[in-house]
Amino acid sequence: MAKLLLVDDEALVRRSMQKTLLRRGFTVETASNCSEGLATFEASHNTASPFDMALLDLNMPNFDGIPAHAAGLDLLTKLREINPELIAIVLTAYDEVDTAKDAVQRGARSYFVKGREQGLVNLINEILG
Repeated sequence: MAKLLLVDDEALVRRSMQKTLLRRGFTVETASNCSEGLATFEASHNTASPFDMALLDLNMPNFDGIPAHAAGLDLLTKLREINPELIAIVLTAYDEVDTAKDAVQRGARSYFVKGREQGLVNLINEILG
């Protein structure tokens, strides 16, 4: 089954999404900010089981630990520098069309508004085929 990296600074949201994804059979590793997400991704990258997909919160602490709008897009850029083929979904609490376009331009496969976890599972399954 697919191995997912879930990066979200809200502990309750992260735990809830992780439980949902684990119940659906995915392997899930989590991180709470950009730096932790990058380190987790790098540690797995050149192993026998790299990540198949990254789920990145849009608004979270940036690489300096400061909460920032669209810090998840900076993380996306760094992850895709390491693995240009990485499939990523950007997660947000709000439906922001301009940011969605930016996410896709930076290489995200999709954009998802948090709160409908079954919809997220369906989207992941659809993308991974």
